[in-house]
Amino acid sequence: MKNLRIGISHFVAVACLCAMSFFTVSCESLGELLGSLSVPSLSMNSVSIKGLDLEGITFACDYSITNPYPVAFSIKQLAADVNYEGGTFTKLSSDNGVSVASRSTKRNSLTVKIPYDSILNFAKNTNGKSSLPFTLDGSLALDMSGVELFEGDSFSIPFTKSFSVPVVKPSFSVANANVVLPSADELTRKFVSSGVNVLRAAAIASALVTGQNLTEEMLKGIDIDIDFTFDLNVANQGSAPWKFAVDDCSLKTNTGSLISVTPGTSKAITSSSGTIPMTVSLNTVQAAAFIVQLITKKGGNPTFQLSSALSFPELSYASNLPLSYSYEIPLRSVGVGK
Repeated sequence: MKNLRIGISHFVAVACLCAMSFFTVSCESLGELLGSLSVPSLSMNSVSIKGLDLEGITFACDYSITNPYPVAFSIKQLAADVNYEGGTFTKLSSDNGVSVASRSTKRNSLTVKIPYDSILNFAKNTNGKSSLPFTLDGSLALDMSGVELFEGDSFSIPFTKSFSVPVVKPSFSVANANVVLPSADELTRKFVSSGVNVLRAAAIASALVTGQNLTEEMLKGIDIDIDFTFDLNVANQGSAPWKFAVDDCSLKTNTGSLISVTPGTSKAITSSSGTIPMTVSLNTVQAAAFIVQLITKKGGNPTFQLSSALSFPELSYASNLPLSYSYEIPLRSVGVGK
């Protein structure tokens, strides 16, 4: 019986020792596992100009979130201040709920628009600086409810990113709209040489020059080219060096048809301001109705449509940025003459 008790006691001791040994190994393994886990990380990749319009500049802030875990989590909140010289210019935030898949990197972006008038106002006391230093300061909160180790907790990552804003405000205007016509005598000679009798030729020529009693019917059978010209005035009200270039332009009539517009030989402006002459070539066979509208000043106004590109040589990320402009040319402002 004594030997039996010793045997049982020895068995229990060995079993306890094995259990303790297993527990110790398990804790050490868990500690190693926890120690080897990375934490989520955020990279602010770049801040670049996403687009321009006539009100301001829209910047895109591109960032990446890396998820080292075998389960997904999502963005709980991304909030940031856009600061200039220690003061907060504006606040911004991203859409919540963006999911980041397990063991992957998710790229995303948020945008902020800075009006030209605000840029010029900030630049008043900078002694002609061509760009302004802005800073993005914020934090990213992650929803970690799906990760066991962090269940019920949030994980927050602070970030900061500096970027330069060019001191610029582009402006456009259209001036000196004019229908270019030869004199009445020259028109009469052209019509006669084209087979039109003298009386009708003189009547059409007079109507074209004066706008009196001119109708589309009168131009039937007449084949002459008439130019409609105007000036596009371009200016940069800021101090940033820039290059403006015309990409494409057209004239939209009140009926919706588009007519090609030809810019002058110099389609680019690098100084603070400049003028680009524009020419619309019209033929009486294809555009009689529009010619009559321009000369008689009756009907809807045509609209000048411009696609252009702006570049800022001092900013590597700001090259050939598209900018559109449209302007309704009042018929009452259209002159007629040589």
